[in-house]
Amino acid sequence: MKVFIIDSKITMSGFNKINCFIENLQKQLQLYAVNFMIVNKLNISRCKSETDEQTIVIFFNDNVDAICHNSEIYNYLYYANEKGALIWPVAMDKERRLPPEIISNKQSYDVWEQLRRRNLGEDYLPLIANNFARKVIARVMPTMYNERGLIFISHRRIDGEEIAANLCDKLLVQFKDNKTFRDLTDVEVGEEAQSKIDEAMSKSDAFIFIHTDKSSESDWIQKELRFALLRNIPILWIQIDNADSRKLKIKPTENPHLRFKSENFNDENLIKISEMILQNTFELIMSRTNKLFDYYVHISEMFKNSVTEIDKTQMTYKLDIKRKGYRYPQRNINQYIKLFGRTPIELDKVEFQSFLKKYKNKYDSALILTDRVVKSEYSQDVIVEPYDDFFYHWGNYLNQDKDPKNMEIVISGAFSDCDEIYKQTLTDALVIFSKSILKSGYILTFGSHPTFQELFFEIAKDTCPNNYNKAIKMYISKWFEDNYLYSKNYYVSNSQFIETKRCESLSKSLTVMRMEMIQRKKVLALICLGGKIKSDKSEEGMREEIALAKAYGIPVFIVGSVGGCSSIVASEYKAINWKGLNNASLKMNNEFAESLDYFSLSQKVLDHLSHQF
Repeated sequence: MKVFIIDSKITMSGFNKINCFIENLQKQLQLYAVNFMIVNKLNISRCKSETDEQTIVIFFNDNVDAICHNSEIYNYLYYANEKGALIWPVAMDKERRLPPEIISNKQSYDVWEQLRRRNLGEDYLPLIANNFARKVIARVMPTMYNERGLIFISHRRIDGEEIAANLCDKLLVQFKDNKTFRDLTDVEVGEEAQSKIDEAMSKSDAFIFIHTDKSSESDWIQKELRFALLRNIPILWIQIDNADSRKLKIKPTENPHLRFKSENFNDENLIKISEMILQNTFELIMSRTNKLFDYYVHISEMFKNSVTEIDKTQMTYKLDIKRKGYRYPQRNINQYIKLFGRTPIELDKVEFQSFLKKYKNKYDSALILTDRVVKSEYSQDVIVEPYDDFFYHWGNYLNQDKDPKNMEIVISGAFSDCDEIYKQTLTDALVIFSKSILKSGYILTFGSHPTFQELFFEIAKDTCPNNYNKAIKMYISKWFEDNYLYSKNYYVSNSQFIETKRCESLSKSLTVMRMEMIQRKKVLALICLGGKIKSDKSEEGMREEIALAKAYGIPVFIVGSVGGCSSIVASEYKAINWKGLNNASLKMNNEFAESLDYFSLSQKVLDHLSHQF
């Protein structure tokens, strides 16, 4: 979808700060690769020729309607209106609320009202520009971002209720399109509270976790965080009054995204805080857009010439696959798919069903694909299904599945030292690789790490519900026995739990644990992600694990794009053409070093390994 922004110099005058608004609008659109152009007198003919129903035209009102009469802009607006383009007038102040006569039926985006609602002056125009940009992006990328999407507020009532209430109230005033869920106000009297909460979580586009001191004591908070992590729902972690994160059993990332004092939620700072929270939530959601395009690339590679684009903006495609497994000729399998990078809502299903009516009785199935749900959901003629299930079932049909022979794949990783908003990338990669490994029938093996062990347990339960405790193997050194003694029964019940001996020092104890974990015939590969960077490289556990694997002839695959130690080690091996690391192609190793398409990487490495035994 194209965006044409009519140059404000042509249509209005007397508002000195409009450049600030436009510059911030353009910055946001550029950041998310929105295709836009500034319409001026030199290029207006070209823009006119490219304007159609897949175009948004942004126009800045002036208080003098005559500016547009009998002008090229007037003619362009008339043409755009006739072509069915979306025309969005913008009113920079209350004197400019009415658009010109030719588009007088269009509601203006009222910048003055947006500032008044927040009790802010014109110095806050960048904030309003960001809000407007989100509206544009929601329309240009409708399957990636929904400005009316549900935001789930996760908080502990005993010490977080007032903060959550004040935040929700302010969001409702400042951002009327956004929907929030808070159990105290959104569960009606007499309703079964937990089922209502579970339903809201499943429909959420993002979680806002209000981390107060008592949060760590709540099993419900842990359940909500676990739910969001396993369903790839972005979590914005807000720490209040330095609440102790060490007490959290499950953490969304290594450190909070934002930190505030509780008193900030009771004064004028709440205006800035709520905008900061919403913008950060938006950025977390949009940080996943690359994954959506990666999934499309994987679909293109999997089905090759059998994929036809139907609607680029709606990311709708048709699959036309030769039917297998029958003696006599049959028609091809015809399937329509729509790709989502956000949580699909009921309206999405209704719209897709409406679209499909024109193809009645001419297709076998229709799927909405998303990475936000775990179990497939059927809704009349439309199936909502996660990408990994889609690839798994089609892979089996196309005879791409292999017998894993009870082999193990070791994952090595830890959070690196980077901005918290980017650490979600490592979590995404871990979830994708882990699910792919388990779905392919391999045992997932790892060295106990407080940050990730709970995540691995939950992934196993979700992916292998009948034998989850046999599907993963956790190694831990008895050096830490005092710390895990009371959790030992829990570990035993959730995994193949293996303790290794305690030595005279921590480093030697860890070396023994790593040797026993890696240097075994059942280990098929070592996959490295993230990891802490130390001033002394010899102290970096990932390097030792790579050396142990190489010494035993176990192939190693290093994911570089998640940052941390694995990024540096990948660069080092790339410089020597991956010598001694594995027998995969140069191209495949380079993709592991650079690609953000973790699903495709997981499939490629599993396919490669399936030929090794």
